[in-house]
Amino acid sequence: MKAFLTAMLVTFLSTQAFAQTGGKSRPGMDDNGKAAKSASERQKERTANEAAAKDALSKIPDSKEKYDPWKIGK
Repeated sequence: MKAFLTAMLVTFLSTQAFAQTGGKSRPGMDDNGKAAKSASERQKERTANEAAAKDALSKIPDSKEKYDPWKIGK
């Protein structure tokens, strides 16, 4: 009985670890089953994302007063 419970425990723990690996079925494929992007496509996408992030940060207005975390009330 002890051997059966040990085998069940090992099986249970190994299936949980296997489920966390991401489930990629084939190398060279992304998570949606499409072909992986080339290095130049990834660089273009990264550059576009960085430009979008800089644009979004430039739209945040500057604070007129210094932030004081210990300030009580207004």
